[in-house]
Amino acid sequence: MRKPTFKQWQALIYKDFLDLRWNGQVQFNFIMSLLITIVFLWFPRESFPISFVIGFTFAMVTMFTQGNLVVEEREQGTFRRLHQVGFSLKHMIISKMIVTLFVTTILVLLFLIFYRFDPSISFNLIMLSIPVVLIMILAGTFIGLNAKNTIDVGLYGTPIALFYLFLEGLLMSHHPGRMDWLGFFPNYHLYYGVTSSAVTRHLLVPYLWMTIILLLFVWWFKKRQTRT
Repeated sequence: MRKPTFKQWQALIYKDFLDLRWNGQVQFNFIMSLLITIVFLWFPRESFPISFVIGFTFAMVTMFTQGNLVVEEREQGTFRRLHQVGFSLKHMIISKMIVTLFVTTILVLLFLIFYRFDPSISFNLIMLSIPVVLIMILAGTFIGLNAKNTIDVGLYGTPIALFYLFLEGLLMSHHPGRMDWLGFFPNYHLYYGVTSSAVTRHLLVPYLWMTIILLLFVWWFKKRQTRT
């Protein structure tokens, strides 16, 4: 199979961007995340932490955008047509990852602009967000490849989003010395690492999670390809 050209890549990514216009769930989640960010302006950061706003974006926008973009190819019956012009499933997934990352980046940048963070906090946020974003993109890809339609994406993705937000809720009432097991999850380190002066000690767990999940996804994807 011949590899897709640069212009074909441009056309594929452009098509994925256009698909976002007709996806009501993605638009709804995007608007909700934007409203949560704006509402945060009127809340003290102690009662409504930064990590909750960012986490809401990753759980409700990043994961569901990726899942819906992937499953829409099956709903529209375009997998075979794209394959015929030189795109493999891996190419299609990468294209959708680029679009999802772009949408997520817009929301994160708006968040940073709204709150005029100093450079150190912005740097901490970006460094701690990278592994969580990749994990959510991989989760969305996995869901999209196993779902039959966008309804299934919502059904499969909602428990993951609720679990993530449940952990955020626990962190909002967390006190040092209690529920230390929360440190096992990336949420904990995003929660405490954003405003930390020593962000490096909060990087190990999120990046370890990212590495493990990436390796598991690659293993699962290769195994899936051998069966098809």
